[in-house]
Amino acid sequence: MIALGFLAIGTPCLAQAPKGELIYCSYSRTGAAGLGKDYCELIADPVQTPKVVVALDVGNRFEKPETHAEYPVGKEVVDSLRKMLADAKVYKLNGYSVDEHIAGGYSYRIYQEYGSGEKINARWYGHNIKSEAIFAYNMIAAFFRPWREKAAKEVHE
Repeated sequence: MIALGFLAIGTPCLAQAPKGELIYCSYSRTGAAGLGKDYCELIADPVQTPKVVVALDVGNRFEKPETHAEYPVGKEVVDSLRKMLADAKVYKLNGYSVDEHIAGGYSYRIYQEYGSGEKINARWYGHNIKSEAIFAYNMIAAFFRPWREKAAKEVHE
């Protein structure tokens, strides 16, 4: 019986879906050896207009210009992302952390906050990564792609 209790506690798939409104969501990719950091975030503070923030090549030491942009969005955008996260059960990744000893590459993170105070945080750096983490990261990155592409285009104009 004790063993079963231990297994239940250690099984991330037993996580509960977060309650409340989505108030923040981000994903990031940070390169080793000065390759910089790219991230996008949705900030949906209840007292302000929701916005998407894009930051690319932050801290890149290879002469790539940093890109920073902000775009106001409607509540329907926030609701759409919340539904995507819920349908994919991204909350099950909360606490996922991998830090392999590899040379080079990128570390990845996905993070969300809800009006209830609940937070979902997952990060990894390595080769042996859960397919669910890779799927969630790619899904969130695809959601932010239109704003990311718009910000990158504005830098080159």
